[in-house]
Amino acid sequence: CRFFFLFFKFLLHEGTDSLTNGQIKLVGPGSARCSGRLEVYHNNIWGTVCDDDWDSNDADVVCRQLNCGTSLGSLHSAKFGEGTGQIWLDDVQCTGEESSLTSCQHRGLGSHNCGHGEDVGVVCSGKKKNEEKKNIHYFILFPQGIESH
Repeated sequence: CRFFFLFFKFLLHEGTDSLTNGQIKLVGPGSARCSGRLEVYHNNIWGTVCDDDWDSNDADVVCRQLNCGTSLGSLHSAKFGEGTGQIWLDDVQCTGEESSLTSCQHRGLGSHNCGHGEDVGVVCSGKKKNEEKKNIHYFILFPQGIESH
């Protein structure tokens, strides 16, 4: 019985230890490892990022943090679906050189003036910078239609 308790405690501890504040992921309908709605982990809660001031510099930081190459698109208006619950970041302003999204200037964690209809999305190349080819043209299919970039 004691062995079972210790094993169960180990499983619970392992599940929470692997997540750290500032960790990010891409999720939502149509998402993949290197494309999707951006979510940030903070204080044991995943939350979204608002699209106010969101641009390619911000998306570049996300792609680099996820080891997904360079940004092919910084998307606004919940293109990968609306998140629920917490909105962690708003007015994000990266230079493009930061090592993590939470190192960029922003309004403050949890401080925002937006709803989930403004959740950001990112599309990354999925390749390391030296593997990429010039003049990439891509299409993204959303329920609302196709966008060309």
